[in-house]
Amino acid sequence: ERFMSKVSTKKSLIALLVCLLLCLTSIVGTRYMMTDGGKVEVNDLKIAINTGDIVRFLEYRPVNATAEEPVPAVVYSPGNDSTAESARLVASELARRGFAVYVLDLLSAGHSSESTGASPTYGFAELIDYVYYNLPYIDSSRIGIAGYSKGGGNVVRVMTDYGEEQRNSPETYEKKVSAALILAPPYSPLDDLATGINLGFGAGLYDPYSRLGFKDVPGYWPGDLSVKTEMKEVVNLGVPGTFSEEDLQDPNVKVEIGHVYGSYEENNGRVIYNPEDSTHGSGMISSAFIRDTVTFFSDTLGAPNPIDPNNQTYQILMAFSALGLLAVLALTVPVALLLLQVPVFAGLRRPAQAPVTGLKNKKDWAIFIVASLIGGFVPPIMAPVIIQQTSKIFSLTGQGTTGSVFVYGVSNNVVVWMMFSSLFLLAMFLLFHNLIHKKNGVKLSDYHLKVSLPDVGRILLLGVVVVVLCHSVVWFADFFFKVDFRLVDLAVSVMKWSHLKASLVYVPFFILYWCINSLIMNGCNRFKGMSEGLNLFLCVLCNVLGIIVVVAVYYTILYTTGVGIGAFSNWKAYMMLCYMILSATAGTIINRKVYNATSSIYLGPVIFGMLITLINTAVYTLPA
Repeated sequence: ERFMSKVSTKKSLIALLVCLLLCLTSIVGTRYMMTDGGKVEVNDLKIAINTGDIVRFLEYRPVNATAEEPVPAVVYSPGNDSTAESARLVASELARRGFAVYVLDLLSAGHSSESTGASPTYGFAELIDYVYYNLPYIDSSRIGIAGYSKGGGNVVRVMTDYGEEQRNSPETYEKKVSAALILAPPYSPLDDLATGINLGFGAGLYDPYSRLGFKDVPGYWPGDLSVKTEMKEVVNLGVPGTFSEEDLQDPNVKVEIGHVYGSYEENNGRVIYNPEDSTHGSGMISSAFIRDTVTFFSDTLGAPNPIDPNNQTYQILMAFSALGLLAVLALTVPVALLLLQVPVFAGLRRPAQAPVTGLKNKKDWAIFIVASLIGGFVPPIMAPVIIQQTSKIFSLTGQGTTGSVFVYGVSNNVVVWMMFSSLFLLAMFLLFHNLIHKKNGVKLSDYHLKVSLPDVGRILLLGVVVVVLCHSVVWFADFFFKVDFRLVDLAVSVMKWSHLKASLVYVPFFILYWCINSLIMNGCNRFKGMSEGLNLFLCVLCNVLGIIVVVAVYYTILYTTGVGIGAFSNWKAYMMLCYMILSATAGTIINRKVYNATSSIYLGPVIFGMLITLINTAVYTLPA
């Protein structure tokens, strides 16, 4: 036994070193790509606005930007439930072409203040002013602004305010912006925007959210901007008379996507983008959106370092960053196994016993397969319906999706769905236990459901220690390299204390879901005569197959017809399910590895539940 313990410790140490090496690779690779191999400085900065609130932002500054040779700048606003890091892909592509780029944490998000009412644009307008008035290495005559989703709405609000000042106080109006790019907001009329500024508008061909505000054109896909009357009107605002009154209503007369109407030199340029690789949730990683953004600002502001917009390296940056996320998740296993050698936690070390039973005949296998398919498919199929109940559960008024304690709308959607899934899976477990295991002499007590009070304390303490140690890698990456680990907005990053406190209320729900999942995968679904590798694969399949199929069906229909399944807002549920594929895979593997060392169906879920809570709440925005 002592020999086996030494072997296990050695394997855990090797796994620990491999995970740390992968984290370091992610850190160095992400930093290298963000800085274009040292040609760009990435600075984490803050400014105080006139209300006293703090706006945090990331600056991507080319190292050759000086007062003698100033460079053009792009100020970028992320959307709801996003932070400055969420826009690092497009920011890095602009920065490697010589632009200085400024991306903020909107007020209420990330490391900015939580005072949502302090600024109508959540600090975006104030950051534009800061760049315009205070940075000598910026060419103030070549500043562009852009934003995605809620950020696109911020661009509209800023441009509307400029338009009001331009019309009502022309003697004091300053032209702070030369080009504005509005990406994927719900559409609202743009008649009141400032003139004399080049303007671009873009929305994904498959984006349900951005269809809001547009009138449907019979016979055409809802996301097709080329036939939209509203887009023709936008062009006419810059270049009057381009489309006649008859043309506005005639879908056979189309806006040419990507064509510049008017002239950038005369500051009346208008261009419409309609990327064919983007839904709303994937817009920030859309190759076409990033290409169009680079094209727009290269053409309107002039790129100091011209590079073909199709020459993109952000995919490598995204891969390095995602590698770190996966490595931190994997890190939990060797850290937990090594901590089990510490005396205070040693009492939890009870190697898993043999599976309690098996599938003895074809009938047993048939019941298992049917039960697994029902348990795997019903929760994702019901996801759009279930998350629509969020407002009724979490809001005191019944009108919103948040409450005074549960303040993150997207997390509330996830929690509501997980609680439904937990109850449904628990019912399926009891049914399967009674149909298969009970008749073979298995009792509920054989699943190690009972746990002593001292062990409860050890489990909780060990979970906290594991998460803190794993998260210390994130603190290291942030402090020394200003990077975090993420796959789009599924991220593990450093939080403010107030943000962390708001996130902790979700921990019990994630732990409960994974405890029930662990009961099924580590108790019910461990079968005699089946190898550990095959059994683990089977458990992962049970957790992800239904989600993968449901997501594949939704996006196949969306990309085939231009319309998804059901209400337009269902895209949020399917985006949540996309992230759940990674979470479910990682959670199943981590829980099984920890279970094999402890026979505890609770320890793995406590560790993973704590960490995945932080990941799921890392970038969400407080309600305005």
